[in-house]
Amino acid sequence: MKRIVIMLLLIASAAFAQDKPKEPEYNTTREFRSKVFEIQNRDPQRVAQTIKLLGSGFKGADLSVNSELKTITIRDFPENLAAMEEAIKRLDKPAAATPDIEFKISVLIGSKTPLPNASVPEELEPVVKQLRSTLRYSHYGMLTATVQRSKPGISVRGSGVAEASLLGMTPNQERPIFYDYAMTSVAISETGVDIERFAFSMRVPIVVKGTEATYQNVGFETPVSVRDKEKVVIGTTTMGDKALVVVVTASK
Repeated sequence: MKRIVIMLLLIASAAFAQDKPKEPEYNTTREFRSKVFEIQNRDPQRVAQTIKLLGSGFKGADLSVNSELKTITIRDFPENLAAMEEAIKRLDKPAAATPDIEFKISVLIGSKTPLPNASVPEELEPVVKQLRSTLRYSHYGMLTATVQRSKPGISVRGSGVAEASLLGMTPNQERPIFYDYAMTSVAISETGVDIERFAFSMRVPIVVKGTEATYQNVGFETPVSVRDKEKVVIGTTTMGDKALVVVVTASK
């Protein structure tokens, strides 16, 4: 009985050995070739990951990447080498150029009474005309303006110091008027530019006792859609008897 059991175990072991897949071995009748590919436009690590499956997988075949030199070194059979070379040619192409977006951000001050030395650029006159018909302020002046370039998907941030005289304040280097803005999730649409979140804030010094001052924060945040080269009033807020108006133009 013991002999029969041993024979059955031997037969089972032999069957298992036949079913077990063999690893690819080096084919002595064919020779590997090696070649170094210089990657010009793409990340060599990503290119290598993509073409790796085109290799033979035989023992002795190899693919290595040098990120510093931007090269991929391949050792494999000629037909596999040729297939990977063709794939590299298709993959290593310059990325499509992303168009620039030019933002012009203008900050206006609205007042019921005339503003000292106030002026508005001619290009914003139609906007001011519309503001006079919708808001209760009849006098407007340019507080500050800035131009900034960016690309879709990149957040835009900026800051600066605003002119104090339009707010009826004496310019003071120790107590300047600060403003800052941020645009996040900027995307190009068929009609223009979409901004998921536009935030604007201004810090205005308020004298509370003698020469002591505290800063008052005013501002807003909102989603914005701007047609190409269109001037859009994206937000207004009040500061005492005056209004703060932000106008944005986006050009592709």
